[in-house]
Amino acid sequence: MWADFAVFAFLVRRYAIVWGMGRIVRGKLLRSDFTLSYCCAVTLIKGWRIMRKRVMIAIFLCAALLAGCQAAPEASKDGEIFRAKGESEDRVEEILREDEGGSAGENAEDSGNVALVLGQGENCMRLEAEIPRVPETLGALVMGPDGSLDGEALKRFLEPEGETEDIAQRLLEEQEEEEQRQRERDQRLGEGDSMLEMADIGDGSYLALTDQNRRAILKGRTGVFYEDAALKEKCRQAAKKNEQELDVDAPGTGFSSFSLQDAEGLLKEKLSLLGIEDIYLYEADAHEGGGYYFYEVRFVPSVEGIPVAYSFGQMVVTEVYPDGNAWICPEGVADLSLENFCMEKTSEGEKSPVLGWNKLKKLLETYLEDGSLVCREDVSFSTVELVYYPRKRGEGLELTPMWNLHVDMGEYVDYAGEHGMDTAWNIYLNAVTGELEEVQ
Repeated sequence: MWADFAVFAFLVRRYAIVWGMGRIVRGKLLRSDFTLSYCCAVTLIKGWRIMRKRVMIAIFLCAALLAGCQAAPEASKDGEIFRAKGESEDRVEEILREDEGGSAGENAEDSGNVALVLGQGENCMRLEAEIPRVPETLGALVMGPDGSLDGEALKRFLEPEGETEDIAQRLLEEQEEEEQRQRERDQRLGEGDSMLEMADIGDGSYLALTDQNRRAILKGRTGVFYEDAALKEKCRQAAKKNEQELDVDAPGTGFSSFSLQDAEGLLKEKLSLLGIEDIYLYEADAHEGGGYYFYEVRFVPSVEGIPVAYSFGQMVVTEVYPDGNAWICPEGVADLSLENFCMEKTSEGEKSPVLGWNKLKKLLETYLEDGSLVCREDVSFSTVELVYYPRKRGEGLELTPMWNLHVDMGEYVDYAGEHGMDTAWNIYLNAVTGELEEVQ
């Protein structure tokens, strides 16, 4: 029960506006933290349309946890390559062997906007998306903690406006005291241990600095947390007013005097102090109130131009999901959270051909035909992306290239509320082997 609750709370926290920096010292999460984050989120999210959407998403995700995912087909092994097992296995292998033309750059030509329906009868998938250009070959990557991040790097990132103070020990002691209070409450209530150890990556190190206004924390050389208290308070006031969800791909979106692209530039400038060169912005909200405004953005690392996967409906507490969240105002970054985000490449697997759109389309039709995929034409898959799917490996992550297709969450929540959860909305398919890895 509590494992399911932890995953649900993790998702709620993803949508929450308030980040409790004092509660992320060791990756341990308390039930009270979830309650606080959720209440703060609901309090701050104004406007019935936005609040209804986010509450419905949270409820839907919780229900999805209880219902579970569509099961991906059982895998069969051919040498060292795993492929979908079932009546269509021969067809999958046939597709993988097909020659898509044999010319260099075939995947680059295999891109552009598509609007089509795959499948037959009731089990159909509607696609209305842009197909990206992808590399000809890719291999799995193994990423580890960023060894360049140390005390000096953290101080540069803090950009102190006065004397700095090392507060790592104090925060660790405060965390231990809080954990002890929680253990005592659990003992009184007789509910057992309510603290859950959330999976993360890193080398176990912990550094924290402050100049009495700004605070920066480096956790395990993979997680970084920052706040400018003065700017954050201004943003809190604006967050209580108007909020608007933005199209992150639309040029010049946001406030006329300070666009979302301007905010992204400030964010990248701040992240460059950590050696982070590129990110993938996937969601943004504009907040305005009391004559002040800011953006709340969510993003993931981008490795050699390919984003780490970010679309998840069901998460596993033993796995790790790199993610970033920031508040950005015209004066700079007010709040920043990078969870399992800062990494460097430690090794790379042998590169293999990446499945182009033509083969991907045929594989999807095959999985629809044999029932491995259950879809409905009433909802549209509006995003098709090549991503790196993360899996925890010791102190680091293994990133596997995969195709991700997903429906807009708001659209799917509306559909599920009316028709039930009878269709897939989020699909991960191995971009090299063609295996259907995950269906939600």
